[in-house]
Amino acid sequence: MKRREFVKSSALATLPLLLKGCNWIKPKAQYPVHIYSDAKTGHLVYENSKFTQVNINSIETLVVGGGIAGLAAASKLQGTDYLLCELSEELGGTSSAYRSEGLLFSQGAHYDLSYPSNYGSEVLQFLEELSIIKYQSWNGRWSFTDDQYLIAHRRKNQCYDNGEFRKDVLAESPLKNDFLNLIRTYKNEMLLPTRFIPEKHRHLNEITFLDFLNTRLELTSEFIKGLDYHMKDDYGSDAATVSALAGIHYFACRPYYDEVVELFSPPEGNNYFIKKMSDKLNNDQVLTQHLVKKINETTDGFKVEIADIANQQVKVVNTKKIIYAGQKHALKYIYPPGYELFTDNNIAPWMVVNVVIKNELEKIGYWQNEMLTDDTTFLGFVDSDTQHSGSAYRVLTGYYCLPPSSREDLINVEENKATIAEMTADHMSDYFKEDIQSLIERVDIKVMGHAMPIPKPGYLFNDKNSLSQNPNIRYAGVDNGRLPLLFEALDSGLNSALH
Repeated sequence: MKRREFVKSSALATLPLLLKGCNWIKPKAQYPVHIYSDAKTGHLVYENSKFTQVNINSIETLVVGGGIAGLAAASKLQGTDYLLCELSEELGGTSSAYRSEGLLFSQGAHYDLSYPSNYGSEVLQFLEELSIIKYQSWNGRWSFTDDQYLIAHRRKNQCYDNGEFRKDVLAESPLKNDFLNLIRTYKNEMLLPTRFIPEKHRHLNEITFLDFLNTRLELTSEFIKGLDYHMKDDYGSDAATVSALAGIHYFACRPYYDEVVELFSPPEGNNYFIKKMSDKLNNDQVLTQHLVKKINETTDGFKVEIADIANQQVKVVNTKKIIYAGQKHALKYIYPPGYELFTDNNIAPWMVVNVVIKNELEKIGYWQNEMLTDDTTFLGFVDSDTQHSGSAYRVLTGYYCLPPSSREDLINVEENKATIAEMTADHMSDYFKEDIQSLIERVDIKVMGHAMPIPKPGYLFNDKNSLSQNPNIRYAGVDNGRLPLLFEALDSGLNSALH
């Protein structure tokens, strides 16, 4: 198939449609494409009964999951008898990263913003202790200490919509002005963590964002398209699905449209926070490639089976307390009484595609390149040109937010990896108005089947720990009634270690 013929045919396909089958004509990619996913490893361990069983010493606390929440909990437990287990080879979860030619690149959550002083003091103090943030008395905000990772305001973002460029996803219009005036009525009321949001606003958690806006504004289809993009970007679904409280919080938690808000984005993304926390931990108490596969209650705690993937062993440990910061869908097999608490969760799958190109593209880079295309699952890409210079290559990190219905189709990613890589590069070529295929050195695809909890009506403030029949197992993570944000994950982990 000729190059332009492929471009024409692939442009007709969206990623969800492509993943439905394996019969697409394969492009003739001249570069390697790598897939990163824990799914196969997890399934292998569940099915494998040949691992030898060994007993290890009893511990006071077991932390399940080495993402933001799990590491925050472990940090709070420093100096105590605990053990943290993480399935992957590296810590990070949805804030993972990979190394290429000496540099780290994000495979998940990739930025944070300076914090107002009225945010939760526990998390602010924790980040200050890690030397991540510092208080600026002159503006009443917490800023980042490593200011070399701040993105220049003039290069923060650019939106591509049907071949045209503008500054923001929401185009300038009287409707946008009315919308922002409505949002401003919630100034200083949309706090983090969300458990501190005033009771008077909690009724907004019971209706959708779109329903809330429709009773107050005359919305257009174009404006809704922009709102849907924003909601998918942070919350995994559209404005007709997420709650009004989640939608309002997105726009009102910081003064985005009235002030310049510092944007912090190291090349490795939020894995920067992972590294800061893990560097403070005792390596002997943190085990990667260890899957907690079975939790059984005992008279004085829990008996836990842990699969050591590298050594093909099942380690059995007794523990008095468990902090479960892993993905809650896995509880179906690990601890069914806990799984029953989370069956109403809706989780959006994500795919992150790192396209590594020779640093020969002359087009100026913007950090966030938002793209409104026919494939509404493709949200655009981050350009490493804004994060470092002097490198022989440039990394364009594309993001796909998929509907929950596409999760089962992710088994076809391996078969279609070359097509996914080329389709993603075609989107980027459209943006630059220049074919980048000949510049590509490699493509790395990170598949996250359970990446982001969707904050639908009724989701927030629904902490399942209040419903758990066993107080010695605590559930942490943003998939426990929290917005899928870094600050929320940190607060959830810290809070779980205190109980």
